Amino acid sequence: MRVLAAFFVRDLRVAWSYRLSFLTQNVALLTSLLSLKFVANLLDGSSPSALAPYGGDYFAFALLGMSISFLSYPTVKSFASAVRNAQIAGTFEAMLTTRTSPGLIVLSGGAYQMTLAVGQLVALLVLGALVFRMHLRLDHLLLVVLVLVMTFAALAGIGLLSAAFTIAFKQTEPFSGALVAASLLVSGIIYPTSVLPGWLEAISPLIPLTHSVELARQLMLPNASTVSLGVHFGALALFCLFFPLGLYSLRLAVDYARRAGSLAQY
Repeated sequence: MRVLAAFFVRDLRVAWSYRLSFLTQNVALLTSLLSLKFVANLLDGSSPSALAPYGGDYFAFALLGMSISFLSYPTVKSFASAVRNAQIAGTFEAMLTTRTSPGLIVLSGGAYQMTLAVGQLVALLVLGALVFRMHLRLDHLLLVVLVLVMTFAALAGIGLLSAAFTIAFKQTEPFSGALVAASLLVSGIIYPTSVLPGWLEAISPLIPLTHSVELARQLMLPNASTVSLGVHFGALALFCLFFPLGLYSLRLAVDYARRAGSLAQY
């Protein structure tokens, strides 16, 4: 825990030193919320059939999707980014000479970004409920927390694979960025996956975020259908296998870089 806390405090101080950027991030959060509300107002009075399984409230539907999607980019990209920054600064090899495991070092590098993402998620839902009177169910809150933990495990595993690539080859890979972009397109963030063309709808279950968003909606939206809860929990559990795979790949990458003598290179 001390290692995680040390990395978190370091990155928080760096972020706070750029106060204007820190402020604009929160302003962007508010504008995103307002944009969703304006779109929901446009649909006020209409009830698209695609929203029927979710209770028909577009604002709550889209806000939950957007909130969960905030976990995607920082969890997938922050580990590789932290590794690359440490390589360029010349500190990565020094960190690996400590008794701390490489996995914990890399995971700690993303602690601040992931904590910020969770804070943004909670802030959006609280603002939506208090300011815009969005109705959410809280009777399955423990299951919602489980969904978030499983989402982090799945996405962090992909992020660790990306970090392993960075350690081994001294450059970031393009695949995780493509995954994040695909998530925004086919995971049903701001529209149901049922409106997608057939070939895109078939891709949707192959993205972890699809199942996270569906589970959050089925557990938190009033009158939402829960017939596929078990299916989505099972699929998300399978994606969680990326986490041990990511840790194993990270160890292989560090061993490879040590044998090649390239840990100090960037």
